[in-house]
This record gives sequence, C-alpha cells and structure tokens, in this order.
Amino acid sequence: MQFIQKALLTIVLAGSASAPVIAGDRLSADYHEPRGGQTALVDQAKRYSAWNVARMLGDPQFARALDKRLAGEDKAVMLDTLLDDVRQPSAQTRASADKLRFLDQRVREHKAIARDSKNLLEVRLYVPRGQDAAARPDMSKLLVAYAPAGKRSEWSDVEAFDQLGQVQLLDARTPPATPVLIVGINAREDMRAGMAYVNRSLRAAGLQSAPPKIAPKTASSMAAGDIDTTRLDRVSLANSQESWVSGAAEVFAIVSGVQPDQAKAELSVVDMPYLDYAGTAYTPNQIMVFWSSYRYGAANIQLFEHDDNTNYKDLAVALSQSVSAILGVFAPSYAVIGQVATAILQAMPAGWFSNDDDYVDSFYTIERGRTYENHRGAANNATVTLSPYLLRAQ
Repeated sequence: MQFIQKALLTIVLAGSASAPVIAGDRLSADYHEPRGGQTALVDQAKRYSAWNVARMLGDPQFARALDKRLAGEDKAVMLDTLLDDVRQPSAQTRASADKLRFLDQRVREHKAIARDSKNLLEVRLYVPRGQDAAARPDMSKLLVAYAPAGKRSEWSDVEAFDQLGQVQLLDARTPPATPVLIVGINAREDMRAGMAYVNRSLRAAGLQSAPPKIAPKTASSMAAGDIDTTRLDRVSLANSQESWVSGAAEVFAIVSGVQPDQAKAELSVVDMPYLDYAGTAYTPNQIMVFWSSYRYGAANIQLFEHDDNTNYKDLAVALSQSVSAILGVFAPSYAVIGQVATAILQAMPAGWFSNDDDYVDSFYTIERGRTYENHRGAANNATVTLSPYLLRAQ
C-alpha cells in the first residue's frame, strides 16, 4: 500500500512537463502534464487510470472481460466490477488493479463521499454516431482517453493512450471516427452520493427542513394531511455543455427560499438523473418544491451540471456560509428570495467547479399554486413546464 501511495503522490505533486516514474514503470517520453498548470487530484487520477487501463489491454484476460461487459446496451462498467471479472490476471494487471482501486478510494475521499459511495471510476465505450452500436471492436487495439482538465471552452486536445502507454492526441471538439475507451468518473453515481452528502450537511446546518410526511386521512381531518407541491412536468435544455469525451450531461437543481418560521434560508439539492442531452424534451413528473418548507409561497430553482472535480464538503460549506450571510444582512422579506439565489451563484464558481460553463439556468420566484407553461429560464438555456400538484393523504 505504501508503494501505491508513493506512486500517487508522485503524480499529484508533479508540476513539470517531465514524465514521472511510477511504480517502476517509466511513462512514455511523449507523456506530458495537461495544459493549464497544476491539476486537481481528480484530474491526475483520471489520467493515471486511463494510462493503466491502456496498459492492461495487453492482458487477454482483461481485454476479454472488458469486451464482455461492454457487449450490451450499457456501454460502461465500473472499474472495480471489471477488475473483479478478470480471471487469472497477469502480474502487471494485478499491480495495476491495486493502483486503480487505491485511486478510486482517494478520489472518493477527496470529494468527501467515501461514506456515500463504494466506487466512482468507470470505463465506457464511445461509439461514433452512425456506427453500429452492437458491433464489438477489438478492445486490445482501442485508444484509452480521459476528459482534460480545465475549462471546456479552452479544450483543444484530448490525450489518449495506446496499449504501450504512448500518447495520441484527439480533437476535443470533433468526435473521433473510431471507437474510443474513456476512463473517468461515473457522473451519475458521483451525483447521487454528492447530493446525499450536501443535503445531509444542509440539514445539519439548519438550512433544510425535514421532508413532509403524508398523514393518514380520517373522516374528521379530510384534506388536512395533503401536501402542497410544485411538479416538474417537462424540461429541455438548449445546450448541455458536454463534449464527446465527457458523455451525457448530469444535471442537478438547487431549490431555495426562506424558511417559514425562522430567519434562515431553505435549500434543497435535487438530482435530475434523466436530463442527459440538449434538444430533448424530458417529462419526469418530478416534485421539485414542497411548499410547507418555504415562506411567502415563492422559491427559486437553479440548474447546474455535474463537474468531476466537485468537492461536496466545500460545496456544502460554501452554500451554507453564503446564504447565511445574506439572511444576516437582510430582514426576512419577499425580496430576500432573489438574494438567496444570487448568493448561491456567488458560492458556485472557482474552487470546486473547474469548468466555467457548469451553470445551466435559473428560475427565480416560482410561485405556489401557479402553472408555468414552457417557461424559459433567466439564461435562456432551460425551458420548463411546472404545475401545482397535491400529494393526497391516504
């Protein structure tokens, strides 16, 4: 384990363009640090994982296990699951598997979700549009890429490794004409675990009410146990911001306002795992707002995209501090609702969202009991249909 830790430390601390020596294996002389200077631990972990997977393709047992996992409709597999599938691996594959498992653990610890998730790293198969998705390419001959560090708008090249560990550069903006393996974070699992952590932290900070419970209906209470909500009936994005190497977008919402009985902000982070691609209308019928948690019958809904480098502990702390500062300055009033949304945006950029386009859109001052048909957000990127919905007591 100390050997693996030393190898990881070498990668994380490397700041020069020279290739580090890792666990006795010298990387190709063409192996350079990603553009943009020092990169985060997650970016380094993705890069090193991609290189290891590429080298492992030379092991027929590993290539066979990968081919079997990616043969179905789901063109992705968690690395830990894949490694468990390999029978009689070579010594190099066993050593690489140990490194990959340790990297996965370090990434989860770095993102503050080790308690909420057992695995994050995955390998998926990119198939060019128009090609037969059922076709099974020779896995041992595929390049293995990873999403670059830095701002998506500044991406030009995507590093990919062949079986020998040598680098080939792919165009970040133009999808490749042949299949490519991509190693990275499973965004859906990352989002699920991250949302659990953030919501738990917000509740602990007194910034999130307990979810309402539907009371059994009796003859005397009638509708007393019903819960008033607003439901998301339809949503579409004009631009999901993702490139071919990033895959489908993963979007979450932050619903915010003022608590009904305290001078505190109310925040709830809502996962939207179905919202993958721009130009597609989704009809989730998802409850977004529980009105018993909000004063003035109004709340904001803001959409953001998942970012691999998000540290959910930092995110929870920043959200808590930012909205608490707003409520400390302003006496609770209807106007404060918009100030809370502004505070959320101010808490978001820079440190943990490394890409500059992870903000999707904002819907300010959504009112209780009102229907919004094809309602466009402030940034004109998202369009939603929202309607009142009453959860009936049983």
